[in-house]
Amino acid sequence: MRIGLRLGVNLTVTKHDALTGARRSVQRTHNLVVTAGRNLVRDLLKGDSSATLTHFALGTSATAVSASNTALVAEVYRAGLTSLIASSAQLTCKYYLASGSGNGSTYREAGLLTASSGGTLYARALLASAIVKTAASAYTFQWDLTFGV
Repeated sequence: MRIGLRLGVNLTVTKHDALTGARRSVQRTHNLVVTAGRNLVRDLLKGDSSATLTHFALGTSATAVSASNTALVAEVYRAGLTSLIASSAQLTCKYYLASGSGNGSTYREAGLLTASSGGTLYARALLASAIVKTAASAYTFQWDLTFGV
């Protein structure tokens, strides 16, 4: 009997008013665990401690997501994840983009990676709508990684 491991990843992006913290909008999108990301899971199961998710990145490209992606197409921003929360058959990766960070770009893609530069891309997503980042807004990016059969 063959049992497959299904890796599901969904991204929720919440826009907040920089002054009041009030929620302004929410967008949700599915993304793809790329081939390199599936290999990370394999490597983690065999004991490779460098196969852990540590960073979040944003880019400006609207190029379609492909399983062969090994990096964002046009990365312009990367930072350490704000938190990793494990629960039953799920890992939640969060990143908070403050009002004073990442301004002046229009973001269209996002990714989870294993290092502050280079590293391995685990998943890539195209945002449901582009983010024009200014100091008037802050954003919370929440990746929900689910593991099923």
